[in-house]
Formats: sequence, C-alpha cells, structure tokens
Amino acid sequence: MNLAWSILDHTAPGWPAEVAALQRLLAGSGQPLVPGYFVETTFVKMGGRLAVLRTRTSGAVVAIGLLFPRAIEDGRPVYTLRLHALGPLPTNEALLASLTPHVAPATIVLHLPSAGRSFAATSTVIDGFDIGTPGEAELPAVRRLRNEIWGGVADEGYPDDLHSAEFAPGTSLVARREGQLVGFLLGFHRFGLAVLDELALPYRRELVIESQVMGVAAAQRGAGLAATLKREQARQALARGIDLIHWTADPLQFPNAVLNFSKLRAVAGECYRAYYPYRNALNRVTASRLGIVWLPRSARGQAALAGVTGAGRHDLADFPGVAILNAGPRPLQAPADAPYLALEIPGDWTALQRDDPATALAWRATSDELLAARLGFAPGRYLITDVAVAHGRRYLVAQRFTPALLLP
Repeated sequence: MNLAWSILDHTAPGWPAEVAALQRLLAGSGQPLVPGYFVETTFVKMGGRLAVLRTRTSGAVVAIGLLFPRAIEDGRPVYTLRLHALGPLPTNEALLASLTPHVAPATIVLHLPSAGRSFAATSTVIDGFDIGTPGEAELPAVRRLRNEIWGGVADEGYPDDLHSAEFAPGTSLVARREGQLVGFLLGFHRFGLAVLDELALPYRRELVIESQVMGVAAAQRGAGLAATLKREQARQALARGIDLIHWTADPLQFPNAVLNFSKLRAVAGECYRAYYPYRNALNRVTASRLGIVWLPRSARGQAALAGVTGAGRHDLADFPGVAILNAGPRPLQAPADAPYLALEIPGDWTALQRDDPATALAWRATSDELLAARLGFAPGRYLITDVAVAHGRRYLVAQRFTPALLLP
C-alpha cells in the first residue's frame, strides 16, 4: 500500500490545532478517544508521540496512533502504539515495520483499543478499603464516578482499554467499600523526568509513573482513601523498580495540597501556567498546574508510606522567618532569601471560581507569577513542601532548595 507515517512535532506553533483536527476525525469514527487536552499536554511531556499514517498521493489520513511510553528493555525505550484505523490498513507486521524506523532504537507493541482486552480484578484490604485492579464489570462505575466529579464532560474521560493488561498502564487501581466502587487511580509510564536530570540523586530515572487521574466518591472524602490509593501506587512502583512518581495538581486547591505535601510528603518545583485548555466545574478560570514530584524512597517518601505525616497541616508559626508572598490576589513585598515562603491560597477554590470569577482570575494570575518567579530544583530557588494555616487563612509553604529534601 502507498502509505507513509509521520511523527507530529509537538513544539510547533500549530500543535494544538493539529491535535484538535485529528480528534475531530476520530470522533466521527465512533472509536474510544483519549482526551485531546491530555494528548496536547501531559502525553508529550511524558515522552509520548503522535503518529499519523497518510496516503502518499492525496495525504488522506488512514490511521492515527498514540505512542505511549511502556517500558525500558535492554536500555531501549518500548512504546505501546494505541492505533485508530480510518481506512484499509496493511498487516500489523507491515504497520510496525514501517513505523519503527521513526522511533528507533525504540521498539513498539501494537495495541488495538477494541481487540484483545483482558481485565483481571485483584483484591487486598488496605486501610479498611478493598483495593485492587478493576475487573471489566467495574469500568462503567469508574466512568460514572469520573463524570460525577468533573461534571460529565464527554471528551474528558479515559477509555476502558487503558486499564487492560494489553495496554499495560503504569497504574490501574480501584477502591471498593461494601461492594461499591468508591475510588479509582489511573497512571501511565513516562520516559524520564528532565527537571531532575542535573541532580545527582540515587534513584532510577529512566522510567517514571505519570499518575494521571484519581477520583474519590464524595461520601468517602475525608476517610484517607486518596492517600491510600497513592501509597499503593507507590508500593507497586517500587516493587517494579520504579523510583519516581509525577503528577500535576492545581496549586489553589487546598485539599489537594494537604494530600500532596502533608500526607504524601511530595514536593513541587515547577508551575505550568494555563496548562490545560479545558473548562469544567472545577476549572472555570485558567487551569494552571504544579508539577508534583514524589520520591517514595526518599526520607520524606518513606515517612509518608509509613503513615508518619503528622496532622496534615501546620501553623504558619512553625516556619521561622517565613515570608508571606500575597494577601489573596494582591502580591506583597517579600525578601529574596527568606528560609521559607508562604503563598496564600483560597479556602474553597472551587466555590470562589463559581461565585466570584473576577477575584478567582486575579488570584490565579498572582499565584502564577509568584510561583514562576520562585520555584525550581536549583540553588536559590524554592520547593513547595508543606501546607499551613494562620488566622483562618491557608498557605502553601516552600523552603529554599537543598538536595537533602530529596534524599533517602
């Protein structure tokens, strides 16, 4: 067949438009789609690549493939090719043979979303919840829970096949209580974490878990389930020889901050402005995100896995010499060399976005500027490590970077 593959350049100015155009092509085919906002952002940051198969004569698209990081074998990357066909194709062997030179020395495992899917439910009681990989019959409940949390936006879901053994996700976990599904966690594999490349850390960095989406039923919030799911994810990663876990989180959501920094003892040294292009019930203004780095083998990570995390938050007075960066959306003058920095965040960011969008937009702009100016994994920069309260106000607390924060 007279066909040719191309790998799209995600650094090109037209990248978002190309992703949107390909998503429209696929939407008409009735095939289960990975969210376009994910492809545009996190997917390529974790080393994924978007491949398009076209006819040489007309340039018509006959297949679209997402190359997901899968493994490192004998020092070489391995991708999972999640393939969508839009027309007649050559044999699977011929497809792989023609695409492999574009990603050499990496190898490719073909995955067809509608074929060869298997799901083996597992079950272990952890912290009063039944935790394990989902069975196929549980996947509709995962979708329903996701829709309840994020407002039922159809194109923001993650298809069922991403939980399958054939796709081989980085993490696929659900939580059950009294026979009902009450939580889920889906993660992918990632090739490396560039922000740590210049640091001499004693961890394997070639393959990382990108912890992409987690949901907990409203009735179970406050019961510690989110931390339980994350800790099980870390235990599974360590058992497979994976030392690093990464995800993104809204810096202005206080419950997320308590989980990430107080309970899991993760750190954040990056802020991605306007990271996601979508709008939904939890993201009514610009969807900026922190890059969260969790090192389960570090001293902080080991304390979190052992449950040694304190009360979940501190009083701001626990941080001597702390400099407060803002009062709501208003930035304040702060010294350049304070031992600690405190960024005030809303008590209820979701409600603020709903009830006072102008203030929410101003607060987002201020926090984006302050975080971009101060965060980093380098001398003279700061890492977010804690949360605190003072006089009814809530804060993210950052401390001056030192490699000791990341070591065993």
